[in-house]
Amino acid sequence: MPEESVAEFAKREGVSPRRVRALIEQGAIPARRVGRQWLIDQSSAHRPALSRPLADRMRANLLAILSGDAPEGLSASERARLRRYRNELMHSPDPDRILGAWIREQAPLKLQVAPSDLADLAADERIVKSGFSDPRAEIAAAGQLEARIAKDDAAAIRREYLLRPSERPNVLLHLADEKPPSPLPLGLLLVDLAHHDGVRERSRVAELLRKVDD
Repeated sequence: MPEESVAEFAKREGVSPRRVRALIEQGAIPARRVGRQWLIDQSSAHRPALSRPLADRMRANLLAILSGDAPEGLSASERARLRRYRNELMHSPDPDRILGAWIREQAPLKLQVAPSDLADLAADERIVKSGFSDPRAEIAAAGQLEARIAKDDAAAIRREYLLRPSERPNVLLHLADEKPPSPLPLGLLLVDLAHHDGVRERSRVAELLRKVDD
C-alpha cells in the first residue's frame, strides 16, 4: 500500500509531527522504520477517543448484550445507562470509533509464522479466531491469521510455531486472561474489528451491529 512520511501524515491529520512520532511509539499509529525515518500506511488515520473507557462492570455487560447474553448484577439506573450505550452504538454513523473508545484493548502481538505452518497454527485448539479471521467478518484474508489466546499459552505457542515479531506480520494474537469461548462472543469480535487500522475491518462493526438490531 502507498506510504507517507511523518510530516505528510501530520499535515493531513492536522497534528504536529512530534505528536505523530509519539503516537507511533505508543503503537497508536502503525508505521515501519526505514533508515532514520518512519513510513506510515496512507490508509491509517489518527482517530481520537470519543469518550472515556467504561468501568469494568459496564464493559462486561455491554459485551454481554452485544453477544446476545443477559446483563447481570446491575441496578435499575445502570440498566438504563446500558440501554443508552447500546442505542448510541446502534444509531451512530461511526460505532467502531465509539466502541474503541469505550473498550480499550492492548495492541495484539504482531508476529510472523512460516506460511507452511499457518494452517496448523490456525487449527491449534488454544487458538480462537477473531477479527478478519472470524467467518462472521466476511473478510478475505488468505495467508493471515488473527486470533485470541490465553496469556498463559502465548510463550508456548510462540515457541512451538517459531513465531517472531514482525513489522509485516501474518499473525495477530490478542492476549486474554483466559481462552475465550469458540466461536468468539460477538461483542469481543466487534471490539477487535473496531481497533483495526484497516477500513474494511472497522466498517464491519456497523454491519454486524445492524444484524444484532434485527
